[in-house]
Amino acid sequence: MINTYNETHLHRTLKDLYSSDSAVQETSIEGFICDIYDTGRIIEIQTSKLFALRVKLEKLLPRYPIQIVYPIIENAYILMLNEDGSKRSCRKSPKHGNFYQIFRELLGIVHCLDNPNLTIRILYIDCEVIKIDDKQGRSRYKRPRIIDKKLLKIHREEEFHGIDSLTVRLMAKLPDAFISTDVRKLGAGVYASYILSFLKKCQKIVFYTKAGRYHVYKKTGTE
Repeated sequence: MINTYNETHLHRTLKDLYSSDSAVQETSIEGFICDIYDTGRIIEIQTSKLFALRVKLEKLLPRYPIQIVYPIIENAYILMLNEDGSKRSCRKSPKHGNFYQIFRELLGIVHCLDNPNLTIRILYIDCEVIKIDDKQGRSRYKRPRIIDKKLLKIHREEEFHGIDSLTVRLMAKLPDAFISTDVRKLGAGVYASYILSFLKKCQKIVFYTKAGRYHVYKKTGTE
């Protein structure tokens, strides 16, 4: 049967994985539905759109420790279904997620990141992505749409506390003055512009000058 629920298999699996025996799932706390509440701590499993947690974080962080669990798909295996749900094909995606994509997600909650009650936990995973070609996709071309994601493997985890924790490795790899190409060369690729926006928003860098058509940025605190 094709899964038509809003919650994916990936989300449910991670929710169960991070729930202890004493935890309560999908419970209301001060008007907000939280994925997991466990002895005073809130855990939110968020597979995308971290900005959607902004209001919840603003209201609950002053009173509750909150951990956001964010999976990054290093390897995706695409299972394509026909309109009737029968299997059409299965292939490995050429795309690979990496650490740099987190900066796109964090842009909307920069002001919350240094709260001592907030922890960001990144999981690097393999995932099966299930698509169906039922001509109901949102694009004008009605391309196949994703109907579910399934966790296959967790490779490793990283935990971050605050903006400095998230940016220290990145900043160490960049020269004191740099352009967007330098960020892309680190492996950021299409996420370079989000990284620059994030670093500017949290005042880690400032615009310095122009070199041809490129903006040159400089780390704050450098001469």
